[in-house]
Amino acid sequence: MTTQPIRPMLAAAFAAAALAAFAAHVGAAPFAAAPQTPVDQWVTATGKAAGEDDKARDEAIAQALRTAVEEACGVFLTAQAKTDDYKAVYDKVIANAVGYVREHKVDKVTVEQGVTVASIRARVSTRKFQEDWASIAHTIHQENNPRVVVAIVEAVHEAAGGPSYEVKENGKVASTVENFFLSKGISLVDANMAAKAQKRDILLAAVKDDVAAVASLGARFSADVVVLGHATAKFGKELRIAGQTMYQYTASLNVRVVQSDSARVLAVETYGPLTVNTMQKGGGEDKALDKLATDCAPKLLAAVIEAWRKRANVSKTVELSITGMDFALWKTFKAEAEKIRGVQAVRLREITEGVANIDIEYRYDNEGLADRLSELKTVKLKVTEITSNRLRLKTE
Repeated sequence: MTTQPIRPMLAAAFAAAALAAFAAHVGAAPFAAAPQTPVDQWVTATGKAAGEDDKARDEAIAQALRTAVEEACGVFLTAQAKTDDYKAVYDKVIANAVGYVREHKVDKVTVEQGVTVASIRARVSTRKFQEDWASIAHTIHQENNPRVVVAIVEAVHEAAGGPSYEVKENGKVASTVENFFLSKGISLVDANMAAKAQKRDILLAAVKDDVAAVASLGARFSADVVVLGHATAKFGKELRIAGQTMYQYTASLNVRVVQSDSARVLAVETYGPLTVNTMQKGGGEDKALDKLATDCAPKLLAAVIEAWRKRANVSKTVELSITGMDFALWKTFKAEAEKIRGVQAVRLREITEGVANIDIEYRYDNEGLADRLSELKTVKLKVTEITSNRLRLKTE
């Protein structure tokens, strides 16, 4: 019997706490109470994949495992299907379907007209599935479903100095990722705002891999997060298969998820290289990019949500810019701010021309910190600007 690694189980209480917190935020329970299901459940499932080689076999088994998870957790999923965040949460959870399989046995693998079919039996952890669902749903709500700009540039031609990236607002990879994100309920900056802010400027900064410029331009879009990426496709080699010449192309994607208000890199991911074989040499790069985009979009969404989860569940750095503060007032402010519940540290970066730039390590959301700072007794402050990780204030 083939046994898959067992991921560490979260405490059952965490799921209940996450669901309760989620419901408390919106004033009603957006996620229906799921019917009780066994902790583990054995399921028989089948998966298919095009091809007859080992890769097709692995893909067919992976598809069967995903189907097993969906079947074992079907009652729970039915209870969630009408919730607002269903699509985004579903994709993130199902993308890691193997993580819910405690063990599995491959009963039979057959090939039928060029298609590999795998039949398996799998023991699925339904409780782990439900716990992760609660955690991700809570994360999306806690982060207020941040608005995203996708800035992925593509290269299908090699220059003397390396890949030559093109600036196209409707590139294959970017468009596929955007459409996938939209289909899963993720908020993108709408087209009209993007046109006013000249999205081309972001893509030009992406070509230069200028994270600071990309973040600054993303903030002009009123975006919370920019998905910055470089996709590359190129010809690999000629293949002789059954007396016929085939052309192999490879594609890969490097991505960084960047927080707009601070230029902080939240996640770094690499996808590929993957290969595509074609009968004709021309246009192979585009086909490789198409496959790359389709394959990586769910994984990229999972990476973005995981970045949000980490940001939401650990203390984060909030940048303060306070106008009208000198060094003496800073010391008074520091002593009082350190007493605020949830504040882990208060650090002065600089005071220049009456403006103090301060970093605060804080456990909760920015609105809560803004409220607490506005209520300080010895230092009177007024909030003039608030973003997901930055506050601008002035003394009164």
